[in-house]
Amino acid sequence: MLWVAILVALLLGMTTFVVRQLASLPYAPACPVCHGMTTHSAHPSRMDRVLARCGGADHRHCPRCGWTGRMRWRLAAVRARRD
Repeated sequence: MLWVAILVALLLGMTTFVVRQLASLPYAPACPVCHGMTTHSAHPSRMDRVLARCGGADHRHCPRCGWTGRMRWRLAAVRARRD
């Protein structure tokens, strides 16, 4: 019975950690350093692909300042106008 309680506590702790990590990511596509437009990374790893599909955390690169990291996408509340 103690093992079950330890397993449940461990799973809850891991879930909380992952949710907090994903929530702390900057919003795409604006670079958090120079506010330029980021692009997809040239060589994403398998973990980057898994995070992009499951957590909405995409691996991005800023060609302007060289920043590289994960970003999360936010759903647009209003449709963007095209000029």
